[in-house]
Amino acid sequence: YYNLVVVAYDLNHTNEKAIGTINALALNATDQFNIRSVLLTSNSAQDADAFSKKMKLFTEVFYADAVPLKSMVRANPGVMLLKNGVIINKWHFNNLPSFDQLSEKYFSK
Repeated sequence: YYNLVVVAYDLNHTNEKAIGTINALALNATDQFNIRSVLLTSNSAQDADAFSKKMKLFTEVFYADAVPLKSMVRANPGVMLLKNGVIINKWHFNNLPSFDQLSEKYFSK
């Protein structure tokens, strides 16, 4: 069972274009492969809710301290792919593979 975890430790300084791309990828992954997608952030619930509405985010939002989030992925935003709770891969938003590449390499197997 796969999970996409989007880590954006500071939504006020995150790359919004990258968030849009990741959101589209998460939507496709859920639609085609029933993959759960979550966003982890250290922002307040109010800030995260406003950002989620502004960006029309598909992901669920969870909150954590910024320090472990920065340790997980050194990008804002970054993406981790988990399978059965084990990290399979993680990417900086500049190096994120396309949905088709992820599908071929991971989801279709």
